[in-house]
Amino acid sequence: MSGSSSETRAEPRMIVVYNQKGGVGKTTLAVNLAALSALSGRRTLLVDSDPQGNSTCSLRKEAVPGRNLSDFYESCLGLNLFRQSLLEYVTTDTGLENLHLVAADRSLEDLRNKLENKHKIHKLRDGLRNTSYDAIFFDPPPANDFFALACLIAAKEVLVPIDCDTFSVRAARDIKQMVDEVRADHNPHLVVSGMIMNQYQKGAKHGAAIVRELVEGGFNVLEPFIPSSVRVRESHSEAIPLVVGHPDHAVSLAMKALYKGLMAAPLSEKGSAAVRRGATGARATVKASRFEREAP
Repeated sequence: MSGSSSETRAEPRMIVVYNQKGGVGKTTLAVNLAALSALSGRRTLLVDSDPQGNSTCSLRKEAVPGRNLSDFYESCLGLNLFRQSLLEYVTTDTGLENLHLVAADRSLEDLRNKLENKHKIHKLRDGLRNTSYDAIFFDPPPANDFFALACLIAAKEVLVPIDCDTFSVRAARDIKQMVDEVRADHNPHLVVSGMIMNQYQKGAKHGAAIVRELVEGGFNVLEPFIPSSVRVRESHSEAIPLVVGHPDHAVSLAMKALYKGLMAAPLSEKGSAAVRRGATGARATVKASRFEREAP
């Protein structure tokens, strides 16, 4: 059957890890989830769309490769008879089999206004058509700008990392509104798969209150929560994903369980993720009443 023309390849999972609020662990989650995808045997692409290039630096100590996202967008500015393919700008030099990267650097900043003025917002989505990847992860900037919107248009799912501070619930509401607008105007298939509690301190009253408010507000909060650790920052300087360099660390174990639940369940037709189960089989959605008992 492998040579049959009637066989159709499964659609890739296309996931953007996004929050317009900085400092929530967006890049850490994108890099490590992509690494876990590659380790599971999936052909995986990580698209770094942030001019800061943090995902790129998290996988490579060397200079940004010669062909990167800036080059792709530069090629889209001219008049082209044929659609530009992002796959021509991929590097396989990530130190991890099955994990490929479209790198980014500061030169993206110089292209932003040109791309906006020439209405190139759909080029990222178009450049990923007919891909052979099993999973594609996007790491956009923490902003509501051209590069973030391009990722939301190209993706099918949104994961929202949340830290436990006062502004997290407001940020979640802003993201929901933005996703609703993108769905209405550009990408009707886009769904929010869930909120990921990052840098979570178990037993802290404030963190429990934030989670409770999110759940009561109708947001799908996924489990397990990701604990905070200085080891995460150390993995950035090593340019090795934490789940690769320290697979038995508490943060790595939490990310593995989160990834397993995320990839196990398809999306529901209503636009929210189906109930996910982690490594222990526990429900990955959270009931607000739990936190009334947990908070000391």
